[in-house]
Amino acid sequence: MQNRRDAQLVSSNMENVKSFFDSFKEFIWDIIGYLLPGSYLLILLSSIVKEEFYYSSSLILMDKGIFVGIFIVLSYIIGYVVYSVGLLKEIWRGNNSYAKKIETEVSKRENFKIAKEFLVKALQEKGSDNDLQNASVRDIRNIAMGFAPEADQKIYTFMFRSEFANHIANVSFVVGIIGILCSFIHLIPWNSIQTAIIFKVGGKFALLYGLLFTSYFVLRAARDRFYSIAIGLPFSILVSKNLNSHNAT
Repeated sequence: MQNRRDAQLVSSNMENVKSFFDSFKEFIWDIIGYLLPGSYLLILLSSIVKEEFYYSSSLILMDKGIFVGIFIVLSYIIGYVVYSVGLLKEIWRGNNSYAKKIETEVSKRENFKIAKEFLVKALQEKGSDNDLQNASVRDIRNIAMGFAPEADQKIYTFMFRSEFANHIANVSFVVGIIGILCSFIHLIPWNSIQTAIIFKVGGKFALLYGLLFTSYFVLRAARDRFYSIAIGLPFSILVSKNLNSHNAT
């Protein structure tokens, strides 16, 4: 009896430790997911905005430790702004958003069709007559993930990579476009326009803006690939597990 209690205590402690590390990992991912895009934008702006447009602040006179702390907090907040802008862009694009296009492509795969049939059958066995016809691909994916909880970490990893690539791509695109526009406006020989240009211009900065603009399309390819895996993987796992269970019987 004592041995059983000890085993249960050890098992409970292990579960608590696992739960703690899972929560800690999610917290770190949340920090990185917003902190890095925000700091990326801050670093870009500190490099390309003309000095006369800098906000005069006592921040630069602060202790380095305090300054680093403020930089981290600002990066995290700006990361949420970057995320929100990207989300609004996708909502505005509607069915033309990258997510909708990829989900439509996933819905045409055989793995998705087989997995959906299995889920409808499983729901019917539970007494539900829901045929999932009105459910979105993401809704069905979330249900499918319930049959393979051990794969959650892998799926969330690909989703994180997709969103991170999307945030960096959006920042690069916006900054690159504004920089390119400033470079062209700089060619207009009007003093009032010249003094209104916020970004630095010139050969090396024009090259930087061009690279930022180009990197958007490279990062977009990575974003789409990772998102496609994150959406489609649960269906592949569900079909594989279902076939294996049938073979076992």
